[in-house]
Amino acid sequence: MRPRSRPSRGPRHDRSALARYLTLVAAVDREAWLRRFHDRRPGITSRAFARGGSYARLAARVPAGRVLDLACGDGALARLLGPRCVGLDVSRGELGAWGGRGVQGRAQELPFAAASFDAVACHLAFMLFDDLERVVGELARVLRPGGSMLAVLGGGPTAEGDDQFHRFLRLLAASRTASPRFGDPRAKTEAGWRALFSAPRWDVAPFERWELDLGGSFDEVWSFLGASYEVGDAAALREAMPFTGRGECRVVVWLARATRR
Repeated sequence: MRPRSRPSRGPRHDRSALARYLTLVAAVDREAWLRRFHDRRPGITSRAFARGGSYARLAARVPAGRVLDLACGDGALARLLGPRCVGLDVSRGELGAWGGRGVQGRAQELPFAAASFDAVACHLAFMLFDDLERVVGELARVLRPGGSMLAVLGGGPTAEGDDQFHRFLRLLAASRTASPRFGDPRAKTEAGWRALFSAPRWDVAPFERWELDLGGSFDEVWSFLGASYEVGDAAALREAMPFTGRGECRVVVWLARATRR
């Protein structure tokens, strides 16, 4: 009797395994890049959006009960939510800026027991995460039935206009600086959210559009523009910004909500 031969592992199988491996490596590299960025610049996001009111608007929509502030940074949102809030971030630098009150960890591996929270809030970070199916699975695990996931998502500049944000993006495109591309496109659209937070486990509410006014003096506007991950030579970009008097700068963000059934 001839021994059974193993199924052939041809070039297609090898390419598939290699693609999965490269995807994993790229995700690890992106997360490490983000961690280093925020370790070196703790509080950069909260300073960038401090005048826009998005933290307070998100806090006002978080329901009663115990809350997880996912990617809490230096605690800007958590401080508004008070002692009922637990913060988690991948960056030790950000947590240190908050006085070490948060927990270090990853959205893909939440270090909390099942059904620990009544709500999860996330300010401008959900669209940066890799492996979103795993993140959504973790959110379903730690949320109690009826609990909500609320996230502020970046939307970019207004569709029309020629304010400082539009001018900055043109300069940035011309500078050809490179940074990793973060996250999953599904995290940025309502259709993508409905695919990720799918029935029968979740109910997804329509997105809310918020327009934030981040205009002001040059230093005030630059505190937002200069916080971009894509800024390479910050001094050269800052010098090239056309600016006189008070600069107009309007930013679109979206409030996304999914409720655990």
